[in-house]
Amino acid sequence: MFLFLLILAFLLIIGIPIGLSYLIFRFIKKRNYDKRLRLIALTPILIMTYLIYSALYPSEDFYRTDFAEVSGSELPEQVEFKYKSATYPDHFGDYSSISIIKVGKNYYNKLPKALSEKGLKKNGQKIHTTEFDKALEHSNNLEIEKEFSMDEGDGVYYYVGFLTDNETIIVKRLSW
Repeated sequence: MFLFLLILAFLLIIGIPIGLSYLIFRFIKKRNYDKRLRLIALTPILIMTYLIYSALYPSEDFYRTDFAEVSGSELPEQVEFKYKSATYPDHFGDYSSISIIKVGKNYYNKLPKALSEKGLKKNGQKIHTTEFDKALEHSNNLEIEKEFSMDEGDGVYYYVGFLTDNETIIVKRLSW
């Protein structure tokens, strides 16, 4: 049954844009419009391709929103994302995301207070996942000097680690 639903979902996601493209192409060809207009037939396929790509590789805005949820504060405009990774949400909407963000010394020093006000505990529990280990490989051999975490309840976990360069953090959001 699951395999049938998976195949049906795949056919709908891929089949509808291809079918629409075909119908547009036939409409333009039948009316003898300029041949260059046939490129319009690619529009549904291009839109679906963009939607699938953005779902698999979220933008920086996605990670900024996750940071705001985890920390209770907004990221400054001038930050550099060193690493980003997120899992695709499951059928319950649960996912994990992790990012390494160079926030600058000033914001780095202010952030622990904001995290404490949000309810994250210093040196709280750390849940290691495969994504977390991959992120650590991209930390340029920096160590984690302090950590804040919180189990929000209802299966949501927040984590912020401060790296030893005094301007880079690791942010993790996990739901299950």
